[in-house]
Amino acid sequence: MENKSVLLILERSSANLTVDKESGDYVLEGIFAQFGVENNNKRVYEEKEYLPHLEYLKKKISENRLMGELDHPEKFEVSLDKVSHIIENLEYDSKSRQIKGRVRILDTPSGKIAKNLVDAGVPISISSRAAGSVSENKKVNIKRIFTYDLVADPGF
Repeated sequence: MENKSVLLILERSSANLTVDKESGDYVLEGIFAQFGVENNNKRVYEEKEYLPHLEYLKKKISENRLMGELDHPEKFEVSLDKVSHIIENLEYDSKSRQIKGRVRILDTPSGKIAKNLVDAGVPISISSRAAGSVSENKKVNIKRIFTYDLVADPGF
């Protein structure tokens, strides 16, 4: 029987983000999603479910409104008082079947913690925050992607 309820789906990327501090800003880049493989949460994402969401996410990026938090909260919406970074780019790479992206850490209280972690050599990963369901075949059905949060451990 397929589960029809909508859940908060939290998904970590497959790798740590790379850090560029040369400009004075902390810019992190890396893989935000991987398609067609089972991740550590026993879930499989596919392009046909994920890619349609890039349109509204890119619109929010163009308006400087796609922000994330340090670690996942237990709710869908982003809290401005907990924002640590802003997502600056999301691109689909069809050859690697990955979403690649870039975030800039902000000078907020949570952003300062993230910067200190980076300076201490702590690897940072990215994780999507979405609403959806997971079918019995482990495939994820996405209703909406809300943002991407900074986390400690990769999930793929």
